[in-house]
Parts: sequence; structure tokens; C-alpha cells
Amino acid sequence: MSNTTLVQAKDLENFVHALFVHAGMADEPARSIAKALMWAELRGIDTHGVGRVGFYLNFIQKGVINTRPEWQVLHDTPAVQVFDANASAGAVAMDHAVAQASLKARALGLGLVMVRGTTHTGALGCFTQALAKQGMVGVALAASLPLMAYHGASAAGVSTAPLSIAVPGPDDEPIILDMASGAMSMGQLRLAKQNQTPLPAGLALDAQGQPTTDPQQASIPLPMAGPKGSGLALMFELMCSLVVGNPIIANYFSDKPAARKHRQNAWLLAIDIGRFSSVVDYQQEVARTVATLRGLAPSDANQAIRMPGERGQMCHAQRMIEGIPLSAAVIKELSALARPDGLPLPW
Repeated sequence: MSNTTLVQAKDLENFVHALFVHAGMADEPARSIAKALMWAELRGIDTHGVGRVGFYLNFIQKGVINTRPEWQVLHDTPAVQVFDANASAGAVAMDHAVAQASLKARALGLGLVMVRGTTHTGALGCFTQALAKQGMVGVALAASLPLMAYHGASAAGVSTAPLSIAVPGPDDEPIILDMASGAMSMGQLRLAKQNQTPLPAGLALDAQGQPTTDPQQASIPLPMAGPKGSGLALMFELMCSLVVGNPIIANYFSDKPAARKHRQNAWLLAIDIGRFSSVVDYQQEVARTVATLRGLAPSDANQAIRMPGERGQMCHAQRMIEGIPLSAAVIKELSALARPDGLPLPW
């Protein structure tokens, strides 16, 4: 890739970890964030990788992200836990959700954790993959502030509503679906603005609610598949936010204090496959299903039929060897963030 600098994954992770420690985080939470950002970078999800570091550090400086949160368990049964994350970093709250959901699933076959009042949860596949590697089905949802147009409206009304599902796969490589309900994510829009890349038609509106392909004018993503995408986003708000008594959308358009302050709610479900069948047998059946789909006649003879997450898996293998390509803009931003603390740069 031209105009990029290759940085080894571990060096970059340690550098990002140090930035968050210097920003006031304890070692373990800082490591959670660094690992989540690196998971995205290694799989080629650059919109949710280290380009988010400045975004998070700004949130810390403004008090949006609480570096020393005091969590409160609001509801706890053998199968379900609801906890208030007290504005903790999303990756930190989701790591806790993974641990609790897997414990409950081991005991009962199913565990659900609902996270109230966290911040940007990042690439949810990082957390569903962690469950799949334990022989479980992992399902994660998140709800956030209105960023995306609701179908039929000319203004942002719902979040881009990420969803991830992961299952154990052949050769211990989980199959991971990681998507959002928008035709494009806010991260993709931000990159398009940064790189001055024109947008295909049908992806975004400008601030006046008019369709645009100009990345500098675009500000509101459109929902994927129209009413289907916005319908998913609405249901995620109803499931993730209203159930835990922390509505986001309705409050956003009200006159409640701090109603427009960034916050998210999330939902993580774990299903222990081993409680119902052999995990090995399950993986073999996944392999057989995948082979069946790969055996179909391709629509393009030059394009392989791929499974969810396969491109990310291939990218991970390549970047672990070659390093992670960082653009000049990202290098410049991270260098500036490290300069006040005198941190050594990994490039």
C-alpha cells in the first residue's frame, strides 16, 4: 500500500497502551482498549483501529470517558446481568460482559449481559470472537446517539447500530459477522473526508438532508436497505437502551440536561454449544456447510465465494507478518498525541 508506514502489531499495541496509561487509565483497562483497537487494525477494519485513539483521548479530556469508573450491578440472576458501566471505555465494559456472559453460559447454557451507560464499543466482532473461541455462539448489539437517517426522514434519527455474531469454525477460526445497519459507518465517512474520496450515490445526506456524493458535505449516513436498516437500528435502541432504563434517541431530541452527550448501551449474549451438542461435531458441520456454499457456481469466475469474516482473517495473517500499514495522516496524529508525554514512537 502506497504512502503508508508498516508498524509491527505488538509495538503499535504497546504504544497505544502507553498513551492511555499516560491519559490516566490503569494498566488493565488501557490494555483492553489497545487490544480492541489492534483487533480492528489487524483485520483491516481501519475505521475502528488506531485512528480512533485521538477520538478516545479527547473523550477522556472532556470527561465523556471515565478513566476510573465505579460499576454498579443493577440486576443479576443466574442467566442475566445488567450493569451500569459509569461511562467507562467501551472495550473495558465489553471485556467484562464477555467474562460474565461466558460464566453464565457455562453454568446454564446461555448468558446475557446488558451494559448500561458505556461509551464507543468499537468493533463488536472483537468480543463475539472471544466467545466463539470458547466454543460458544456470541451475539452483540449496541445502541448510540442518532447518527443515521431513519428511513423516510431527512435527518439523523437512529444510530448506525452495529451487530456481530460469531460461531466456532473449522480449524478453530471462528466465523464472524460484524456489520452495522448503515449503508456506511461514521468511521468510513470520516475516512472519506480525510482522504477526500468521493462517495458512491445512495450512501449519505448532507446537513440539509439532501443526497450527496461529496465527502466534505456528507454528514448523515443512510440506512442499509432502507427500512430494513433503520428498522434494525430502532429495535436495537428498544432492546439495548429502553430495557435498561437508559433511553438515548427520545432523550436526544428532548430538553433533558446532557441529553446529547455521547453514550452507548450494549447487549452481549453467549450460548454454550457444548451444553447441547459436541463442539467438535458442531465445527465439523460448520465446515461442511461452508464447503457446500463454496461449491456453488460463482457469479463471477474471478471472485471466490467467501464466508463472513474471511477477508478479515486473511488480513490478520498478513498484517501479523508484514506489519500494520498506517497512513501519513494517522502517523502525524499519533506522533502529536505522544509528543507531550515524550513517548517513544514505534515507527
